[in-house]
Amino acid sequence: MKDYSALFQPGSIGKLSLDNRLIMPAMGSQLADPDGHVNERFIHFYRVRALGGVGLVIPSQAQVTTDAPLMMNAAIHDDSWIDDWRRLVDAVHEAGSRIGVQLMHMGMLYIYAGFVPKGISIKVPSLNPWLDLSKPYHVLDEDDIDHYVEDFGEAARRVKEAGADLVELHSCHGCLAGMFMSPLTNQRTDQYGGSPENRARFPRRIVERMREKVGPDFPIVLRINGSDDIDGGITLEEAKVHAQILESAGADAISVSAGVEFWSTSTIPSYPYPEGSMLPLVDGIKEAVNIPVIAAGKIDPELAQEVIRSGRADFVAMGRPLLADPELPNKVRQGRPEEVRRCIYCMNCLKNDPRAGRGACSVNPFLNREFKYPFPPAEPVKKVMVIGGGLAGMQTSMFLAERGHKVSLYEKESQLGGQWNTACATPGKESYAVFTEYLKRGLDRYGVAVHVGTEVTKEMVAAAGPGAVVVATGAEPLVLNVPGADGPNVVQGHDVIDGRVEPKGKVVIVGGRFIGMEVAIMLAEQGRDVCMVTRAGLGQDGINLEKQSFKTLALKLLDLRVPLYLNATVLEITDKNVFMRFQDDVYWLQADTVILAVGMKPENRLAQELEGSVPELHAVGDCVRPRDAAEVAYQASVVAANI
Repeated sequence: MKDYSALFQPGSIGKLSLDNRLIMPAMGSQLADPDGHVNERFIHFYRVRALGGVGLVIPSQAQVTTDAPLMMNAAIHDDSWIDDWRRLVDAVHEAGSRIGVQLMHMGMLYIYAGFVPKGISIKVPSLNPWLDLSKPYHVLDEDDIDHYVEDFGEAARRVKEAGADLVELHSCHGCLAGMFMSPLTNQRTDQYGGSPENRARFPRRIVERMREKVGPDFPIVLRINGSDDIDGGITLEEAKVHAQILESAGADAISVSAGVEFWSTSTIPSYPYPEGSMLPLVDGIKEAVNIPVIAAGKIDPELAQEVIRSGRADFVAMGRPLLADPELPNKVRQGRPEEVRRCIYCMNCLKNDPRAGRGACSVNPFLNREFKYPFPPAEPVKKVMVIGGGLAGMQTSMFLAERGHKVSLYEKESQLGGQWNTACATPGKESYAVFTEYLKRGLDRYGVAVHVGTEVTKEMVAAAGPGAVVVATGAEPLVLNVPGADGPNVVQGHDVIDGRVEPKGKVVIVGGRFIGMEVAIMLAEQGRDVCMVTRAGLGQDGINLEKQSFKTLALKLLDLRVPLYLNATVLEITDKNVFMRFQDDVYWLQADTVILAVGMKPENRLAQELEGSVPELHAVGDCVRPRDAAEVAYQASVVAANI
């Protein structure tokens, strides 16, 4: 049995004792009312995580002023908000966890958000040539700074009066306090600019004023960048100086992060990033201060155990893993790690999916709708036949069997997984396989009869006589409707990833979304001669891609110097060339191998054949319409709940 004992040792931040070393950090949940007031959905979201066993919950950022609003995010800019926060604090305490409140002024994060509310200006330390000057900016003078220092101090007082256990200052990623600390965004020449000490003066004054307001014993945590992850920004050496200054100002712990959200992608590391990508920064800060240090960034329970056991950090913040499975701490502590729904860092939780909803999760369809789980028992119990063993079929089968239905799952290939197996074979996505294994264990646990290597026909369904049928036969790759698209040198991106096809010579990839980008990166890293052609902009032409993952891949393409022919239309493919229309003229690219990554089309023939011939028929997943894994999970849960 794996050892997780270090995670469940008590720890302290200042004079606050925590039952274990796991923290749920502040994330933008957008679960509050449009005007920011706390509602039952907001409270229930955090109550569930507290019940799951995490030692400390820090909800989404609380705005400290009226001049930096963020819709559907809670505020704390006057005393009328204290009762709102007290309701949340009481709920988390009753569930057995401690709770902090993170204070933030949006600052330049409006750039990342992509909008500025009407009548609001973006508050900045200084103007810079790279700013989009069509947006309204306001450079803070010293009176403004004094005003904000007081705003943060008063907000900290309200946090304490609401009954919370600590207060955290958000001073990284692009928020106001963080931008003062960065030499890239702070080019002031007064006492708030220049040296690392001067640039830290604003957050230092905030900490000092917060300490005056909350007294000597109320814990204050600072979340800072260990690196801005961009040339000209904060380096680790500067971050060490900042941490020491903030410790001397009264901070009781330093939470280490990285990146500026409107430039870098390291702030929320996605699947191409290595595990524990911020740990080298944590190591540096740990050396520089004498107060507890909190680590974050793609840390699973096994790595967390090692981080705490070895002393690299005092606490571990798990954000997305606790979205994927609120019960993670309890399951690990109780020796049930195989039951944890592991985060795969796909970033779908950052998308606002019009079908699956805000913050949809590929592995947890109940994210932000926790009140809909557990399922009600099946009534009446039915014999259900599920056809197709990809994500949609596996999840639907597991949910149906969990409710008590008698479920048989059929897959025509020799193994379960479907297209998800291709995703798992993509470099950087190897960890996606943990979800396949989780689902297989779930199928076994709930007694689903699994039949692989079995292609189902209408006659087989009739012979089985099920009370309900769920078709989850997936999708197949599209081909181009141009001359030569069926030539022997034209292959599908899925086949390249799976290793069924070995590209030869000069390679042209047609398609500029995730599959095309991933194949291009894979081949370029192998030293292949590869370029990309896409009829729209990179990542465009279809549903919006999650922008953190997209930008991570786009930056890799640029770093690898892969030629990109955007807004180009393929006209013909020959055995030697790809002809395209580009910028109103015809060009050709040498191509020994052409790889198509132009999308998918539903495989729904069996669903059509079964229409009207079974008592109850449902279709889920890509056989209805190609979609991402988060929407598949959501649809699977809906179908399973309605049979």
